[in-house]
Amino acid sequence: MAALNSLPIVLNTTTIAYTTAHEAYGLLSTELERFIGLVETLGPEDWGKPTACSAWNVRDILAHQTGGYASGASYMELIHQYGRIPKLGQLPEDAINEVQLSERSGKSPAELIAELRTVGPIAAQKWSYHFRLLKLLSIPHRTAGSLSLRHLMWVIHSRDTWMHRLDICRSTGRKFEQTAEHDGRIAELVMLDVAKSLTRQLDGKSIAFNLAGIAGGNWKIGNSEPAATIQMDVLDFNIFASGRYTYEQARPLATIAGNIELAERALKGLLILF
Repeated sequence: MAALNSLPIVLNTTTIAYTTAHEAYGLLSTELERFIGLVETLGPEDWGKPTACSAWNVRDILAHQTGGYASGASYMELIHQYGRIPKLGQLPEDAINEVQLSERSGKSPAELIAELRTVGPIAAQKWSYHFRLLKLLSIPHRTAGSLSLRHLMWVIHSRDTWMHRLDICRSTGRKFEQTAEHDGRIAELVMLDVAKSLTRQLDGKSIAFNLAGIAGGNWKIGNSEPAATIQMDVLDFNIFASGRYTYEQARPLATIAGNIELAERALKGLLILF
């Protein structure tokens, strides 16, 4: 873990500005470019490796990303994928993921990359600047409570690609390319959703997160002095917040100061949509 004194001063999550269409396009385009750059380095021995997404190997993640960007390339494809009715107890996105993978089951990694190169830039443009009427809608969601389709298009799609890029890097031993400007902004927007998730659980108290690393920062949720501080590597934190680590796996990776019970309760209740 990087030295904590190298991190910026503690900032309240209320100071985090929401994204704009222009910034969303930049985040999507950069993340798409980095993801494609990564998968183009992979060899035959990499595609079958397991990932932190326990049901998927590396090739499955590529198929999911390709299908996901295809859904943003046209209204017809969006309706096709989002029209899949979930099975009993299944999340809507899991039903969509099934469509994406099943319809690409016969494609080679090279064919998937070629498709992603075609549909990816179109989707980034449309998610950022088009689908205007859809962006006015919100849908019920088990994790997010209520999910704005604007938030899905402007924030979640680039976040999803970012996290799956990390999944592949950790699975294959590749270096995770990071810059404070790009990856730090994605991690910062995660903290907006963390604050929304945890504020109701803190009983009026405040909690601070010292997240170390290139994409890291020091963030406080609440307006009083922090009753507890959680120190963690920013990538490990996001892996945990996405549900890829259990609480039992994540707890040894965190150092807690102050009100340990409050901090542990917050961690146990933390799950963010990626």
